[in-house]
Amino acid sequence: MRLDESQRGREVLLLTEGDARQVPWSNGRGVTAELAVWPPGASLEHGDFDWRISCAPVDEPGPFSTLPGIERILVLTDGAGLELEHGDQAPRAWLRRLEPYRFSGAWPTSATLPSGPVRDFNVMFSPERLDAEVTTLALGERRLRETLRPGHAFVHVLGGSLTARVTGEEHAFELEPGDSLWARGLAGGEELDVVGHTPGLAVLLVTLAGCERS
Repeated sequence: MRLDESQRGREVLLLTEGDARQVPWSNGRGVTAELAVWPPGASLEHGDFDWRISCAPVDEPGPFSTLPGIERILVLTDGAGLELEHGDQAPRAWLRRLEPYRFSGAWPTSATLPSGPVRDFNVMFSPERLDAEVTTLALGERRLRETLRPGHAFVHVLGGSLTARVTGEEHAFELEPGDSLWARGLAGGEELDVVGHTPGLAVLLVTLAGCERS
């Protein structure tokens, strides 16, 4: 389910893998599954997005696309490790599975794969318009409640299944591997209530708070 220009105000949407838009990388080295983008109608291609959430396989070493004015948070979701080099801008970074790593899209960035192909979860955002946080929740079969900030919240299931409900919603949502829950137009203070149904269940929670534009 995707948003169109007529949709405003608070919405809580269940997104499946089939809802993702397949977007070729600007450097031509791969394809990204775009899970969500804001505002409606914006795109990476036009460079007019406030934020964008996606996932992609990284099958070979090489440079990342340069994105001036954009901050990135990368999470390795599959694979043994990913090494990023940023030239003179920052020290070399070793990314381990489920450990969020933030860096500037303006930095020259190149990836190496010492232990083979990986898959990543990628949040891009304009720091002039908002701030973003990515939290890894090792949920398993437990129940967890998180208080949400104003703006948007995005839950992505890496494996296993769960039930999720946001304060004020009449019904809970059932999520399976690859599914996402997108809550937008949050006033702040709402509670995300998540119940895991699978041992080893891991969930990524993205919160995006800042200026809204339509």
